Amino acid sequence: MNKKGFTLVEMLVSIAIFAVIIVAFIGILVVILQVQGQSSSSQAVNQESQFLLQKMQYYVESASVIATSTTSSTLKFYVASSTLDPSFITLSSGTVYLQQTTTGTLQALTSPKVVVSNLVFTRNANPPGHDAVSISFTMAYNTLNVEQAFSQFFSSSIEHVSAATFDTGVFPSVSASEPLGSSGSTWSSVNGVINFSGNNVGIGTGDTSPAQQLEVNGGVRLYPNGVSEPTCSSSSNARGTLWFVNNGGSKDNLLLCAASATGTVTWETLY
Repeated sequence: MNKKGFTLVEMLVSIAIFAVIIVAFIGILVVILQVQGQSSSSQAVNQESQFLLQKMQYYVESASVIATSTTSSTLKFYVASSTLDPSFITLSSGTVYLQQTTTGTLQALTSPKVVVSNLVFTRNANPPGHDAVSISFTMAYNTLNVEQAFSQFFSSSIEHVSAATFDTGVFPSVSASEPLGSSGSTWSSVNGVINFSGNNVGIGTGDTSPAQQLEVNGGVRLYPNGVSEPTCSSSSNARGTLWFVNNGGSKDNLLLCAASATGTVTWETLY
């Protein structure tokens, strides 16, 4: 009985074909793994970025005051609760944090899966409408694997919709150099009682267009209760001061610090 086996040439051809098939399958597997790695990287970046933008939108829209004046890497803002003021959103070592009060604990707004860089906040004034805060940053997937590397630049603008509310007094900074308002932007009124028109101030309901430096729609009362009478002399700054003296059951006096006929600066009795 004749037995016929594979020749050497046939075996070499079979091995070569098998090797080609294996290499092809390995190539396909590598491509699939790369696609999966890129997909997971981009998905993580997109999820983290959307969450971060939503949190930023919430804090900007609900803030009482946006304290960041122009462009900064840190967003400083105030909220309705004084126990959380001031609050900050800032970047540190690739992670975005929320800090409520200057000594508050840092709360991470991004996970270790991603690294954030170039975080910039820009406040855009839009009178008489609401101000807006422009936000830009770059977010990258945190990996040393080149095949999984993925990064994307994000930019958004959020309108500050909440009106400023204060649960405490309004204080300047330590330097006490900040003005309340600016010469180019005039307040219309304070509670409808103190009104402004250019450099003129009107006090009283209805005096909305004062024509003089100071107008009072109503009485003006001099009430130096418990206050010592200031020194009236040529060396003092009291010249031009009106002073009312309450004498109890006796006749009251109204005095004016002014120069007399002889040129002496003293209190002149008007009444």
